[in-house]
Amino acid sequence: MNLRLIIFILLLGFGTPLVAQTLSGGFKTGLNFSRFEGDLIEGPSGEQYESFSFSTGFHVGAIINLKFTDYFGLRGEILYSQKGSDYDYNGPTYLRLYDALGVNSITLEGTRNTTINVTNSYVDIPILAYLRFGRVEFGAGVSAGVMLGSRATGEVALREAVTPIGLTVEDVVIAFDANYFQDEFQITDFADAMEVRIQGTNVIQPATIGAYYDANDSRENLYKRLDLGLIGQVGFYLNQGLFLSLRANYGLSDVTNQSQDIDFESLNGNNVILRDDFDRNLSLQASIGFSF
Repeated sequence: MNLRLIIFILLLGFGTPLVAQTLSGGFKTGLNFSRFEGDLIEGPSGEQYESFSFSTGFHVGAIINLKFTDYFGLRGEILYSQKGSDYDYNGPTYLRLYDALGVNSITLEGTRNTTINVTNSYVDIPILAYLRFGRVEFGAGVSAGVMLGSRATGEVALREAVTPIGLTVEDVVIAFDANYFQDEFQITDFADAMEVRIQGTNVIQPATIGAYYDANDSRENLYKRLDLGLIGQVGFYLNQGLFLSLRANYGLSDVTNQSQDIDFESLNGNNVILRDDFDRNLSLQASIGFSF
């Protein structure tokens, strides 16, 4: 089937000549409810150590409508959109404390209680076909997003910590403040750091750590820039232009780089263990907008 035949079939499917098309614009804004969906670390009895839950962000942007009939059309959008997830880890773990030069380290083992909120900012470009019946509209299509920035805040706590020779140490509680596209390997906030002596070695217990404090020294970012997804939505028009809509976006891309996807349950000797997970974005959008 050649290109001309494909174009001819598409034009027949529209059910109207091109001259009958109308072009219009608009804008929309609203809330995002997003989380990651992927493999989770489980314990020997099947208990989950990790969890992802929905976090809240927002979106805002412009709309372009290409109307073929009163019932059918195409829509393109360009949106600034915040996605991400609340992440929790509660289970066995390790934590390495380094000396002032970042060369020597002591590995503590214990129970990790980590709570992190991740916010990834995208420019999203959804393209969808829609069917409209009176005030109700249904749409489906695809979306491409380019990540502009990635931040996370939270807390990392190591409870019931012991040294490699079984000495008990006090709980370690560290604030987490990450910029995944700017932080460097093993970065810490030395302004409030505390030097402690463990097993004859002086190490730094930081007050705040960045994205790659205890990571793989790969020089790659945790999150990938490009995200692809499928979208489906339903909308309701309050009048000729003002509308409310609810959209689901199901990610098709793995948003994390394997070289920085770390298993926090254990080490391989003194090296981190990498995970081969597929972590996708899952988001719901509640919007209000106006279409001219």
